[in-house]
Amino acid sequence: MSKVEAGTSAHGCFDTTFREKEMLFHTTEVLEQVLPFWAKSFDETYGGVYTCWSNKGDSLIAQDKYVWSQGRMLWLLSCMLMMQESGRLHLGPDTSFYRQQADKLYLFLHSHALLDEGEGVCAFLLDRYGKAKEQIPGKGFYTSFYADCFVIMGYAKYAMAQNDRGIALEALLVLERMQSFLDKKDIRAEPYPLPEGFSTQAVHMILCNTFKELSDCFALFDADKQQELFLQAQKHAKIILSDFYDGERSLLKEMLAPKGSENSLLARHYNPGHAIECMWFCLDCIDEPILVKRMAAVVLASLSIGWDEQFGGLLRYVDKDGLEPKGEAQGSRFEDLIQSTWDYKLWWPHAEAIYSCLRFFEATGDEEFLHWYEKIKAYTFSLFPSETGKEWIQIRKRSGEALESVVALPVKDPYHILRMHLLAIEVLS
Repeated sequence: MSKVEAGTSAHGCFDTTFREKEMLFHTTEVLEQVLPFWAKSFDETYGGVYTCWSNKGDSLIAQDKYVWSQGRMLWLLSCMLMMQESGRLHLGPDTSFYRQQADKLYLFLHSHALLDEGEGVCAFLLDRYGKAKEQIPGKGFYTSFYADCFVIMGYAKYAMAQNDRGIALEALLVLERMQSFLDKKDIRAEPYPLPEGFSTQAVHMILCNTFKELSDCFALFDADKQQELFLQAQKHAKIILSDFYDGERSLLKEMLAPKGSENSLLARHYNPGHAIECMWFCLDCIDEPILVKRMAAVVLASLSIGWDEQFGGLLRYVDKDGLEPKGEAQGSRFEDLIQSTWDYKLWWPHAEAIYSCLRFFEATGDEEFLHWYEKIKAYTFSLFPSETGKEWIQIRKRSGEALESVVALPVKDPYHILRMHLLAIEVLS
């Protein structure tokens, strides 16, 4: 019986040999595999980063800048600079280059991302020069509160790296404007529009992470505000662990269906990678033993139901009872996405699983997480990385063959990969 099953609150201690080996691995991947590709992708003239690359990374398809990805890159650069400062990452002579890119990226977002009050919060898509564009004709510039969240988190991390209260307050302003829309139930959720009558854990998940990141930031500037923001993060985590918890299967429901739609495709489909990522967001906010036990069980169950016994790796979507999602569909864009891409092997669930296994071993001492860590890591690094210095080929068919396809935004985004490596270094050190 594992420690999670037994309900103990033991904490894992990484073996010294394992710790040193894995820290070297993740550090080498950052410096030699991931950063060399992205170092060539910054817009030196106007600021920001180009992410509209082909899946193989051999051609830049467009110079448009999705605000979602720009906010994420600002978070990554700021995290790297803070780790350089603390001695956990050694960027060497490249430190000044990445500091300059962080400054330029912040200024690009500060100058262009926030829309006029009557138009929304943050633009979803900008051109190279910072002019807002409609991603979906006729839908306007404000189509996703997720973009707001990534700007808030990027600003929060940058404020910490700069020790700048003014930027922290700017992040808070974006949060308050976003919250005013959410309070009116005006939830704009591209590229995953929310079907009428359904609710999704993804909303609470991103808000949990956003409030926690901003809470960490305000720990430097305002203890009362820090606590207020932390309690909001915790509130969303507890909603996830109660309302969306499938106790029969120890899994996380992706959506709650209105009455009469409980057996629909949307209600029956589960997202193992999302659940695994969500659980470490919740772990950041909650240390109650009974809930830590629940989170750990969700991670292990999601790894089990998501694992492809035929080809290895994690499936993108599964039915609540395993393999291909079933249930009645109404022909919505999201349902089409589930049906057409359920068996894809994507970069981000594997990256999230690698980090989550380290976190939950540390939190529980359950050796099963180290078993899964090695299993997922072996699959991931035998398949996804491109040639040396060229990051990953992020989107693949079930069998592992590279696929030139759009699965959310038409971008090649470093967030999950680089964040996984950076946070792995932190938890190991």
